Amino acid sequence: MLFLDHTQVQYCKIQDRDKVISGIIYNDNLFIRDKAFPKEEMEAAIKECREEYLDHEERSKIATLLVKEKNSVGIWMQNNQYKSDIIATSTSVHQASNAPPTSAIANPKPKTSLNRISIRQLALEMRSEKGVEIKTRRHKLKLFQRCFLGNEAIDWIVDQTKLSREDAVNLGQKMLDKGIFHHVLDEHQFKDEGLFYRFNEDEGKSIWNSSI
Repeated sequence: MLFLDHTQVQYCKIQDRDKVISGIIYNDNLFIRDKAFPKEEMEAAIKECREEYLDHEERSKIATLLVKEKNSVGIWMQNNQYKSDIIATSTSVHQASNAPPTSAIANPKPKTSLNRISIRQLALEMRSEKGVEIKTRRHKLKLFQRCFLGNEAIDWIVDQTKLSREDAVNLGQKMLDKGIFHHVLDEHQFKDEGLFYRFNEDEGKSIWNSSI
């Protein structure tokens, strides 16, 4: 991964079938923007690049640039298959006007690829007030504090990402594998069922901070 300023790269426009997309040229290689973050979220962009790109089995094989622009920080992946489709070049970031807005890139799109979703960012939203319902639940006279249901989590993920339920299960399993949450008794993988799961950050918190 290289961390560059926008003045160190050359911007270009690419004709991709019926639409125009933005790219950058660096060391005679073409890069397509995969994600973008507001400039205030520089640390989040760096962390995302390290965890979701450099540590990813497939994406780590592709050259990746982290480019600091005037209003955002972009993650760009090498993709030379579009080199023959370049229709215009520019050295100014302002002239790359056909680039999608930052918010459109940072948030998952309908029918997006599973690998393009930041599971850590999604987990933060999932644990927020607008996420899944986290509360103390009862099963066979035993209380399980601060947990959520697997099938309700699937409902929420599908609604937020437009993934299929099968892909949502796979995404949830990735979160479980990374230690973001776990089954309350550590007896199950992530399933589309009414099983209890708990975020690791909620382990050991008082029952008085949640409802039954």
